[in-house]
Amino acid sequence: MANIAEFRNNEFTQFELALATGCKRDRLLEKTKELHGNTQFNSFLYCTQRTTSPIDWLEYEQSMNASILGVKEASEKLQDLEESVGLSVSEIIDGLKHKHETTKLGSIFDDLYCEFWSKVTKGELLPFLKEYDFWLQFVADEFESFNDVDSAGGLAHRLGQPVFGQLKKLADIVSVESQNWDIDSKVYNNILKGLQKNNKAFIEEWLSEPQLSSHYNAKTLRQYQSLYSFVFLSLFAKTYGLKSNLWATQTQWEKLGCSLKEGAKPAAVFHYYQQDVDEELNPNSQEFKGGLGSKVSIVFNSEYVIGFEGKSFVETKVAKVSVIDKRINELNVELRESEGDSQEAYYCPSTDSITMPSKAWFKAKDATKAYYATLLHELVHWTGHHSRCNRKFGKENGDTDYIFEELVAEIGSSFLCARFGLTKSVRTKAIQYIASWLRGMDPDEAMAKLSKASGLASKASNFIYLQPQNK
Repeated sequence: MANIAEFRNNEFTQFELALATGCKRDRLLEKTKELHGNTQFNSFLYCTQRTTSPIDWLEYEQSMNASILGVKEASEKLQDLEESVGLSVSEIIDGLKHKHETTKLGSIFDDLYCEFWSKVTKGELLPFLKEYDFWLQFVADEFESFNDVDSAGGLAHRLGQPVFGQLKKLADIVSVESQNWDIDSKVYNNILKGLQKNNKAFIEEWLSEPQLSSHYNAKTLRQYQSLYSFVFLSLFAKTYGLKSNLWATQTQWEKLGCSLKEGAKPAAVFHYYQQDVDEELNPNSQEFKGGLGSKVSIVFNSEYVIGFEGKSFVETKVAKVSVIDKRINELNVELRESEGDSQEAYYCPSTDSITMPSKAWFKAKDATKAYYATLLHELVHWTGHHSRCNRKFGKENGDTDYIFEELVAEIGSSFLCARFGLTKSVRTKAIQYIASWLRGMDPDEAMAKLSKASGLASKASNFIYLQPQNK
């Protein structure tokens, strides 16, 4: 066994003993800095037993107490070796068999290009490699989310994910895989109750709410909801290059203290309800009544008005939710905004990016909740990337994997809305959206899909955000 001087002078020994004691390397160096170099490492460990923070060799059943950061640091060190030689840790150990202790790695591995590693001998490195290989296998065997990890590079990458930066010991990973389910299960149960009550078709948030390209009456501030009005005013505005989405009749403008500019171009809006026939245009109201239960109003855009200082409805009503914005920055998510009038929200696996509609599309009273619920839905999709939670996305709208991933994303969004304090109960439109993907399934199949999707949604939510734990 090494003495303290050997421990201080050999980086590989430091990593080896840090792993064997479940500590971080810098903690061992700090604890031993006042000791004489001839002190045996075992003697040092014995002395710590009389302190408030004892250190000892970890028995197998104590392995869960190992420091995550200690394992991560060792992984990063050996990741460099793996990349230099083009082999995994287990393959390197195999390559060292039957070689003399003093043989340098450069003489053993022909493809080793790194000058530092080529000068390291088998005797210097092998104890560290063997100790690390135990931990690599232990983590892969014990944790479901690490089952596919078989190299130092793979483990370094997985432990480098933001969710693990919040944890201290390997045991905490166990809690992460099921953490917050007590919160998520309540949300899940609310979803089930809502599904029983609601079978309405879902319409995307930004299409069912007032939008940037929707049009409003400048006096009443009401939206022109008729499809014909929407289409006509949109085409009219595009044709004449109008940027304002506020309109009013001449009479209404005059009541607002405004007057029409010379050459102001009239447009029509349509209202539908039962009316008596009157085919004469009323010169005072500039309205006429049609015989099919419709009413048409002649309106003018605010850009054709003199004296109007009101604002267009383009200003966003979405308030910043700092805790979510901060977390997205910490996760290094590439967030893009839809171009032009595009209203699409989607995650693109090939570019590993999220595209969101402009916040200006969200105009209802709950615009902030609507925007962030949509963003969190796409963020759950983002966790499905093979480097994170590794889920199947499906190839096209409607196939089995696609439908299932949509369930995971919307349930996960509901979980995260609750965790971030965005909503107190599951949003009706979330329930409608989930219901839309379950339509056509028999009850047993739907429940099985929901149950499985909720488990994956909880894991995805844990990757994105863990509520602070009481220590």
